Amino acid sequence: MNTDLVNYREYRESDYSFCEALVSDAWSFDSNFRPQALADIGKYLYTMGSVAGSNFRQVAEINGSVVGFIFGYNEKLPLQKHRLQSLSSRFTIFLRLVFMRGFPFNKKRQFLNALSVHEINRTALLKRGASEIILFVVNPLHQGKGIGKQLFYDFRDFCKKNEIPSIIVETNKRGASSFYERVGFQLKGEFDSPLHDYATPNGQACLYEYQFYGTGVSVIDLVKKRKATPTG
Repeated sequence: MNTDLVNYREYRESDYSFCEALVSDAWSFDSNFRPQALADIGKYLYTMGSVAGSNFRQVAEINGSVVGFIFGYNEKLPLQKHRLQSLSSRFTIFLRLVFMRGFPFNKKRQFLNALSVHEINRTALLKRGASEIILFVVNPLHQGKGIGKQLFYDFRDFCKKNEIPSIIVETNKRGASSFYERVGFQLKGEFDSPLHDYATPNGQACLYEYQFYGTGVSVIDLVKKRKATPTG
């Protein structure tokens, strides 16, 4: 399919159900997280939480359906207020988890511990607050057509305008790491995450970094410039 048929535009609230469905399929929430109530909370927190934590939101649309999206955070711009940022909303979700039926207490404790250990280990590698791809998904049926690259380039250019030094992304070695390497990211480090093990058993959580050199010049830009420069 020609990517000219793809419409890239800003995310709208009406896109949410499409985005959550893509997230659910990408990480197999309905099969990897049981009972179903846990899967429902998990994909809501992951998707809506990423909406709340981002200030760049763009979707790729074909024939009125969202086939991919990227939610990113630019460290030099403020976040808009969102209901998930309130303590009352977080407490309500916590209570839903605690009183969830069909989910034994030891499993609840294990899941909450996985959330905590993930954050501790990730923060030890790199503190939160840097510009980051928060959530990024393209429907597998539309991968390999340049959609993911275009979504990333749009976020990259958004960060260039503010002279951001680098962009971080959290991924899994058994996940999208090869895509990030192709577009210029370099491995920053690995960390243990029992949370990743839910969706990607025997995988390896890691952080990748896309660096800008000077004002909006990336490592890929430098390589291209060196290849184009005559020698001798």
